[in-house]
Amino acid sequence: MNAVEYFAQRLPGDAARRLAARPVVRFDRGTARRDVTVEEARALVAERWGDDLCALLNALTHDELVALAGPKHAALRSPALRMAVWERGATIERGEAEISAALQPRPVVLGGHLVIQAAPRGMYPRTAAYPRPLPPPVPATPPCDEPETLDELLAAADRAIGVRLGARGRDKGAWGTRAAALLGVPERGDDEPDWRGDVEVKTVPIARDASGLWRVVEDPAISMLGDRHLAKLQRTLWLARAGDGEDATIISWYLLEWDAHVARLAHRYLHVRPKGPANTEQRGMYLQKRFFADAGMLATLNGPA
Repeated sequence: MNAVEYFAQRLPGDAARRLAARPVVRFDRGTARRDVTVEEARALVAERWGDDLCALLNALTHDELVALAGPKHAALRSPALRMAVWERGATIERGEAEISAALQPRPVVLGGHLVIQAAPRGMYPRTAAYPRPLPPPVPATPPCDEPETLDELLAAADRAIGVRLGARGRDKGAWGTRAAALLGVPERGDDEPDWRGDVEVKTVPIARDASGLWRVVEDPAISMLGDRHLAKLQRTLWLARAGDGEDATIISWYLLEWDAHVARLAHRYLHVRPKGPANTEQRGMYLQKRFFADAGMLATLNGPA
């Protein structure tokens, strides 16, 4: 019995029924059913959440978490309760065995919820401390010409860390355009990846969480609907950008190349929504921010759990 099955059997009846009837949204799995017995509801919960203990705990209310953690933990806030129940579940699953963090990764708390940061899968710059500190301001030193090699492109990305991008203005894409210019990558406006048709350059907005860790705060746009959005994800240089409307800066970069795992994540997390001014009929492809935890980028910003 895994931890999800264990806790599903111990959920209060009302909690089990609530979870069994919980609507299945875009990135969830399983089915929702009402008018079931408590036993059926618990079985549905175990089936729906499978081996994803974090997702189950994130779906529970404070009182439901106390029911699993025990009354002595009632004074804890929900994020601490989730971590306490996760620790208990991890102990149940590993028993007396010593298990590496690769097999049983410890979650971090972001936005009050448990998040598993997958190990990095791509290249990224070194840092002396985690979470990565806000870099001091540095002058912009873009290359005179478009980089000829990937090494030159990544060297330009290194030099862009700490450059202040200034006020964004009304153009939501202004910071992305300025960041690409720092790398010497011209704006071509076609369906091919930005750098020599080989590497797409994208910024992804991040901010400090209450826990002190970095989190992705918006789903980045990939392309307009109908464009070759998958071509733009074959090899992507993600620039992690922090700031508000008055200024922003590049914190780090992450070069992610397409493989079977990234393909599964992309197909799961790509979605369509309006792109443009209010009441627009234009639609674009966006990448849900959970992608960056599962694809290893968050770990390059926050360090291993």
